[in-house]
Amino acid sequence: MKTLLAATLASLLAAGQAYADWDPELEAQEQRERDAAARERAAREAEADRIMQEATAKAHAQEMTRKREYLGAEAKGKSEAEVNRLYDAKVAAKTAEANRVAAEGMRKANSPEARAATKEVTGYSMEEMSKMSDAELEALSRDMEKKYGGGN
Repeated sequence: MKTLLAATLASLLAAGQAYADWDPELEAQEQRERDAAARERAAREAEADRIMQEATAKAHAQEMTRKREYLGAEAKGKSEAEVNRLYDAKVAAKTAEANRVAAEGMRKANSPEARAATKEVTGYSMEEMSKMSDAELEALSRDMEKKYGGGN
């Protein structure tokens, strides 16, 4: 029993010393500073979010204006969703046309007539030129410029 009483008394004395350095006023001041810093951080984050939302809205408005200008009268009185759909369809059609023209150009460039014309003008077939080094191609280019005139 005495040892229990002695242990309790010793723990009370030790606990009292632990609180001896505790300053409730200083702790309250530090808590107020932490709270103020947290409020300031939250305010900065809210301001950054507001600025980001404004920039996003402005960019979206500019994009819609650009799309409406591209579509012209076709976009007049249309909702954003309709303008987006019309724009995407028009861009897809233009892309398909460009791909078709490029494929037609490649087909013509690889035709027997084009190959013969290349060989007649340069003295080399396309296959022979594809195997040339950069220096050889540069020399051929200079020769062609001398023979047929510069490209400038």
